[in-house]
Amino acid sequence: MYLNFLFARLMQGLYMRFHITGLVIFLFSFLAFAAKEEKISSFDFSFPTNHSSRNSMAMEPIAVEGLIDSSYKLGPGDFLDIMLEQETLTLQVFSDGSVAIEECGVIQVAGKTLAEVREEILKVASKKYNPDYVFVQLSQMKKFMISVMGAVTKVGQMVVDPQTRLSMALQKANQILGTGRKDDVWVIRKGDTIHVNCVEVFDKGHFEQDILLEQGDRIYVPFVSNLEMIALLFPGGGRLGVPYDSSYTIAQYFERAGGDRMHNMGYQSVTIRYPDNTTKIIPAKEMGKWKVKPQTEIEFSVKTLYVYVGGSVSTIGKIPYESSWHALDYIAASGITTQTGNWSQVTVVRGDQERMKLNVSTDQILPGDYIEIPKSRYETFKDVTMFLASLLSVISTAVVIYVNFK
Repeated sequence: MYLNFLFARLMQGLYMRFHITGLVIFLFSFLAFAAKEEKISSFDFSFPTNHSSRNSMAMEPIAVEGLIDSSYKLGPGDFLDIMLEQETLTLQVFSDGSVAIEECGVIQVAGKTLAEVREEILKVASKKYNPDYVFVQLSQMKKFMISVMGAVTKVGQMVVDPQTRLSMALQKANQILGTGRKDDVWVIRKGDTIHVNCVEVFDKGHFEQDILLEQGDRIYVPFVSNLEMIALLFPGGGRLGVPYDSSYTIAQYFERAGGDRMHNMGYQSVTIRYPDNTTKIIPAKEMGKWKVKPQTEIEFSVKTLYVYVGGSVSTIGKIPYESSWHALDYIAASGITTQTGNWSQVTVVRGDQERMKLNVSTDQILPGDYIEIPKSRYETFKDVTMFLASLLSVISTAVVIYVNFK
C-alpha cells in the first residue's frame, strides 16, 4: 500500500511538471504565432517602401510647360519609378544610358522614348514578375549640359533644366551682343544645324520657332560683318549692330535692334553719319522716311535741335530744327521785312565760328547753325546818316556851351 502511495505521488508530480512545461511551450508558440501574424498583417496592409531609396534630386518639384508625352527621349540623369507587383523601384539612368533591375537584367534606355522603354522593361521584367502588374513612369527629368558660343555676353557650357527653350538659354547667357545676328542663331544638333530667326521670336511673338533644347545641343550666335552692318548708338553708351538690309528704313533698324523694348527716352533727333564722314541730322519723327548705306552710324538723341536766327528780323532767337527747311524758311519764321533785311547778304555761322555765304533757298541748314540777316543798304545808309546827324548835334551843342561860358 505504501508503494501504491509513492507511485501516485510520482505520477502526480510528473503530471504537474508536464502540465507546466506544456503551458510554457503553448505560451511561446502563441507569442511566435502572434508575431508572425503581425508581420504578415503589416506586409498585407501597408505598401512596401522603395526597394532603393530615392535620390534627393528625384524629390524636387518638376517645372514643365505641359504634359510629358510618350515621345520624350530618356538619357543619363532621368529617374524612373518602376512597380514590380508589390515592389517599387526608383532607378536613375546611368551615365552609359542603362538601368538595371535585380534578377532581371540591364536595359539600355538612352535615346529611346518613354513608350519604347516601357516595352523593354516589360519584356525583361516578365522573366520574374507578372507583366500585368509591371508599371513604368518618369518621376524626374534630367538636367543636361549645352554649349553657347559666339556673340553672347557669357560663352561656355551651362547646365539647363528640362524643357528649356532657346530664348531661355540665350537669356541665361546674358543676351546676344549688339554685334550678334539675332536673325540667324544656329542650334547644332547631332551634325545638323537648325537656323532660328530670334527677331521673329522676340519682336513678333512667333513662339513656334523658340525650339526646345536637347541634351548635347550647341548654340552659336554669328557676328555681324562690319562691312555689312548698321551701328545704332543710344543715350548712355549703348551700341548695337544690325545687319544691313537695303529695304530697311531707320525706323525698321531701330525696331530690329530692340529699341521698342528699351525704356522710352523720348528721342527727339537722329544723327546719321555716313561712311564718307558726311553727317545728316533729322527729327526722330522722320525715321520711317530715311534709308542708309552699309557701315552707317545712327545716333539717337533726346535733345531738341534748334537753329538760331539773328540780325534784321522781327523775332531774334531759336527755332526748332526741321530737316526739310532752308535758310529762307527760318528767316520767314522769324519775321523779316524786305524794307530792313538784305536777302543777298545772308550768312551762316557754323562750327568753330566759320562764317559762310549760302543760297537761302537751296543750301542745307544744320542744327546749331546761326543765321544772320544783315540790314539792307538803305537801312545801313539811314543808320549812318542818323549817326552823323546825332554826332553833329552833339558837337554843335558843345560849341555853343563853350562859347557862352568863355
